[in-house]
Amino acid sequence: MEQPQAIIQFPFYDFYAEILCTLKDEEAGRLTKRICAYLFSTEPLPELSDSKERFYWGNLVDVLEESKENLVSGKTPTGLNRRMKHFTFQENFYDALNLMDDRQGGQYIKAICGYMFEDKLSTLKPPVDSFFALAKRKLDLSKMRKRNGSRGGTAKQKRTPEPPLDMDGFLRRQPQVRNDIYRSSMHLTEGVNWSLLNDRLPQSVYRNCQSLYQILIHYRDIVGS
Repeated sequence: MEQPQAIIQFPFYDFYAEILCTLKDEEAGRLTKRICAYLFSTEPLPELSDSKERFYWGNLVDVLEESKENLVSGKTPTGLNRRMKHFTFQENFYDALNLMDDRQGGQYIKAICGYMFEDKLSTLKPPVDSFFALAKRKLDLSKMRKRNGSRGGTAKQKRTPEPPLDMDGFLRRQPQVRNDIYRSSMHLTEGVNWSLLNDRLPQSVYRNCQSLYQILIHYRDIVGS
């Protein structure tokens, strides 16, 4: 029986944002921390005593369960991703939430949601502004990838696609992966779609692998073909 995969990031859907942004800052902060605890941890969650938060949690939990079932199996929640707008919420954002009180956490998550779903920058006070500025660097990368993906879809109809990645380009985008390919294993690089590998690796069970050799050994498993 396969061991469940540790979740280090998850798709944050606009459905979550719609609920969180209707709540007071303190409530939004508490509920966001609960969402993160549910997805990033295997520990059981405490019962909610507040009837309002219990109501909203009841509306969230079905989507969260479906998302988590996919992620712990090393799969992408493709069905949910197709139905809802989303961005990648990283564990580092949860670390930041735990350094803030609930009110600050609510302001933080609302600022992230506004930036990612409405392209709106919020005016924040310390320490929330500093935490958001750090998150924004990662969020900008997520935005860039999404825009590039959209352009790629249009390019098939209207313009020449951007040049695909080569091995060096892949390694630049995956700096945690070391190049341990030598002459005896160069055959593994033949026929590799580096752009596809770059897109699929972060969502695969091999996302924490730091060996290019091992990644290429499991290339077919990662890209799904």
